[in-house]
Amino acid sequence: MDGISRIIDRIASDAADERAALAEESAARRSEIAARYAKEEKEAYGAAIEKGAIEAAARFERLKNVAQLEARKQLLAEKQALLAETFELAEKRLAELPENNYVELLAKLAADASRTGAEELIFSKTDGARLGAAVTDRANAILRQAGRSAGLTLSSAVRDIRGGLIASGGEVETNCTLSALVSQYKNELSPRVAEILF
Repeated sequence: MDGISRIIDRIASDAADERAALAEESAARRSEIAARYAKEEKEAYGAAIEKGAIEAAARFERLKNVAQLEARKQLLAEKQALLAETFELAEKRLAELPENNYVELLAKLAADASRTGAEELIFSKTDGARLGAAVTDRANAILRQAGRSAGLTLSSAVRDIRGGLIASGGEVETNCTLSALVSQYKNELSPRVAEILF
């Protein structure tokens, strides 16, 4: 039995050695696989972080551009509002000119608007009662000085206007209101006014 025992012992010893070798090989393969996956995980994590950083930077850039565009739009709107306010103030100041200057301005507007010299001058209720006759007389004087027909008359009609007048001749009316006057020069003067304001 000694021979069989030795064979069994030898088989058991070989099996133990093989088991130990397999265990060692398995442990080495596990370590190798774990190391490979750890490296891949680290690379994937780095790539994800890099991709996230690039996407975040792109999103930040987009948001910054949108914010800058919105700021420019708001600034432009504020500038336009200031320009409109400036021209509104100009119209108000024209309406508040000293009486002799205001009469002279309206008389020149009426004379320039006259085509036949026989138009009716229509004012606001306030200006018509206060200055209508003086403006009509002065406008006729300007027309006479220019050698033109001078038969402008003060209309009994009134209009809801802030200031200025309307020269009416038959079916043709010429708008010489202060708002029309300011509007006429608004496009021409806006760049200069903007330069002064901003």
